[in-house]
Amino acid sequence: MKKRKMFANICAWALALVVAFASVPAFAQTNDIAWDYEADVVVVGAGASGLPAALKAMEDGSSVLIVEANFDVGGHVAVSEGQFHSGGGTVDQQKWNIEDSADLYYYDHTRGTSINSRYNDKAVVRSIANAMNETYSFIMEKGVKVLDVEPMVRGYYRDGGNDGDSVGRMTYVDGSEWENIYTGTAAAGIAVTRPMEKTLRETGAKFLLNYHMDKLYREDNKSGKVLGLQASYSPTILPGETEPLGSLMTEGNITDTKENLNIKANKAVIICTGGSTGNVEFRTMLDPRLGVEYDGLAGMPFSNQDASGEYAAMEIGAALGSLGNYTSVVGANITAPVRFGCQYGYGRGWSTKSVIWPLVRANGIIPDMSSLAIVNMLGERIGNEDQYAMGQGDTAREAFFDQALTGTFVDPEGDGNAESYGGPLWAIMDQAAVDRNEWPVDEEGVLDYEMGYAFKADTLEELASKVINKYYENVKMDPKTLVDTISRYNEFVKNGVDEDWGRTATLKYTIEQGPFYALWCTPSMHDTLAGLRVDGSMQVIDIYGEPIPNLFCAGEASGGMRVHGLGRVITSGFVAGRAAASVDENGIATASTALNPDFAGSETNDRTKTNKAEYFSYRGLSQATMTHSEKEAEIAEWLKNKESGVTVVKEEKVEKKDNVFEAQSNNGFGGKLKIEVAVEDGKIIEIEITEQSETKGVGDRALVKLVEEAKEKQTADLDVVTGATVSSTAFMEALQKAMDAAGLN
Repeated sequence: MKKRKMFANICAWALALVVAFASVPAFAQTNDIAWDYEADVVVVGAGASGLPAALKAMEDGSSVLIVEANFDVGGHVAVSEGQFHSGGGTVDQQKWNIEDSADLYYYDHTRGTSINSRYNDKAVVRSIANAMNETYSFIMEKGVKVLDVEPMVRGYYRDGGNDGDSVGRMTYVDGSEWENIYTGTAAAGIAVTRPMEKTLRETGAKFLLNYHMDKLYREDNKSGKVLGLQASYSPTILPGETEPLGSLMTEGNITDTKENLNIKANKAVIICTGGSTGNVEFRTMLDPRLGVEYDGLAGMPFSNQDASGEYAAMEIGAALGSLGNYTSVVGANITAPVRFGCQYGYGRGWSTKSVIWPLVRANGIIPDMSSLAIVNMLGERIGNEDQYAMGQGDTAREAFFDQALTGTFVDPEGDGNAESYGGPLWAIMDQAAVDRNEWPVDEEGVLDYEMGYAFKADTLEELASKVINKYYENVKMDPKTLVDTISRYNEFVKNGVDEDWGRTATLKYTIEQGPFYALWCTPSMHDTLAGLRVDGSMQVIDIYGEPIPNLFCAGEASGGMRVHGLGRVITSGFVAGRAAASVDENGIATASTALNPDFAGSETNDRTKTNKAEYFSYRGLSQATMTHSEKEAEIAEWLKNKESGVTVVKEEKVEKKDNVFEAQSNNGFGGKLKIEVAVEDGKIIEIEITEQSETKGVGDRALVKLVEEAKEKQTADLDVVTGATVSSTAFMEALQKAMDAAGLN
């Protein structure tokens, strides 16, 4: 009996301790944290939003510590082509007489008739619109430079496109002063990050590289102020090496290798971790179709978007915002890879000069879509390849994605319990395609045979048996299915009619000459289009609609606004840095988000009227990227013809003659560059660029100049156009091939 009473007393005492401990506020426990480092503002992520956030916070009087999971600074933007999207009346818009304002920018990016604007948070867009012009000048003062190119307009929604911009806002960073050791190519995005990084290091910012933010500390788990964060050691060690990679610049670096570090933020934490498309669990919460097979994220393997910022904030009560943007797939979220036969097929690609080439492994080939058919894991064609070949911003591509992401059904047991898959997808082509396009498919670093992103066999039956459907190895490609699919496809080519999917534009070549190839062509993941819910100060909002004290978020980890390009990302970082430096004793931002009168731009409110249905009817003009003046001229011509009742008929393409010689280079800035050269009496009389992916406003303009010079000088030995060396060299290579074929010296 005494033993029972003693046991009961012990239990009561233990329970009292548990209750007492549980009743102690969490902040009492967090007060016992051993902080390893501290700063007024702690920025997590050193990319396109983190760097301007840090710069602005420092300018406004705060000390800054930047925590970055990678071995060096830059994030996604460092390996991008550096495309800006900035408006509101920037100095470059003024230079080209483009009338823009914060109001017009806000109007364009809150219109429901644009797929890129309809789900945007109005408070976030208003704040970005107010600060964008000022931010543009701010980063130029920090050393960022742009090309001297007239700002451009993409596929404006009134013309049938999906872009919200009514005036020229797109330009490109000038990367001529910076070497991109991470891509090993001329990717200009490095010239966005390096100047800002250099300025930060020179002005006293601290950098904690190789540390991944794992969790945030809050006074009470779901309430109170954010106090700081914990990060774990995350070095990058290449295969076969023992020492981790280091950063190019080192001033201000904190050297540490402790497994976990606690970093205190006296004013605020700013999450700039870059988004979530690289995290399968997170992205499938928002779009269940985006499974593990979509492994070619833009920016990888240099920079991942792992949702670490979103998860850490959600764990302490943060909400997500503007989720409707995430599931609209065209263009910015999911896209066809530029290069087939490799894992990382998004964009311009990599070269063996890259310091992380052992992680890249292969750069793939830029496909000739007319030389292949696309099949699913079973060996069946999955859609109209013409749609897959369309430009990134073309909404017609969505039909292919909608089919491909759900179109493969497998019933492994034959019991009626079928499973649906979205990939992998394989491009099937033959040796004739390889020869026709001069692809060096057997050279090291071109196709990734070793890791299963490319297969080669003498027959289609053998090819199907060799293909391993990565991530779904249990699903086998049936040799008979593949043979039947390609045989049927070849008949369509010969007859000129695709009876299954209606392919027309690229229905050109049969696939009959072995050996045959299966190249990974599964869609790539690109921008993150939704993230943590924030207000106009970029302060994170909790699930009850209240601001979380001392916590901010910018860039692709934040929700509220969908638009492609660096302008929104950089501007949100600027706003977040300004707000974080201004927090009051309650952890709430006090800095104004109103428009600075010095950056008001032009008076454009007469262009933001919504009182006529006609204003929202499509004009049916070009969706192609154009300079602002080109688009204005096109609109003026359209209005003139509309008023006069003239119907414009497009000229039909003239049939190619025997004196026209085709040639191509695979070494353009965007990969393939194809030309046609017309020859008469031993002289070049015309040169037409039939296919190119050179930088808008730079490489394409260089080609115009080179064409005229080549016709005048009758040679391929031309002067390289300044700022377009790669495009110039590729053009001269293709021209020389065409001249050789024509028998010209």
